[in-house]
Amino acid sequence: MTTTHNVSMRSLLLVMSLLIAVFVAPSVTAQEEPTPVADPAAPAEPAAAPEEAAPAPAATPVPEEAKAPMVYRDKTLITINGRAEMDGVIELVVQPNGEEPIRVRVNVIKKTKKKKITKALTDQLVFAIGDRYKVKQTGDQTIRVQSKKKMPPVAIWLLTQNLSGVSVMVGNG
Repeated sequence: MTTTHNVSMRSLLLVMSLLIAVFVAPSVTAQEEPTPVADPAAPAEPAAAPEEAAPAPAATPVPEEAKAPMVYRDKTLITINGRAEMDGVIELVVQPNGEEPIRVRVNVIKKTKKKKITKALTDQLVFAIGDRYKVKQTGDQTIRVQSKKKMPPVAIWLLTQNLSGVSVMVGNG
């Protein structure tokens, strides 16, 4: 009998605390005084002496969007794992140091294995960046992009991957 009584008391206390939180919290926040607004029809008051004037509130700085730093490498390794569960897209951005970025896009159909996805991405990279960089498929799932002599290093990052079942990793090669 006491365990049933303890359980019902705990339930009652829990329900009461939830009710208090729901009904008291909004009324507490609603009691804050609104900031006064100047009436445009009212005559302007003479300006107070500079010594008596209240300092203007400091403007709240707007936080800027965080940006990842660009990492330029002489060798980059792109690794692809998995098999496409549905149709999708992989889109990379290739940017040689000091040049405009180049988008490389590969459309992948359902049930495509990693070897064919890697081959398609390798072909698109060779087409996009030409003979200035060595692009080589080094296995069923890896692509190596390497700067040739006297060519600037390159930054490669994944822009879009709308492809279920496949992972794409870009790293130091």
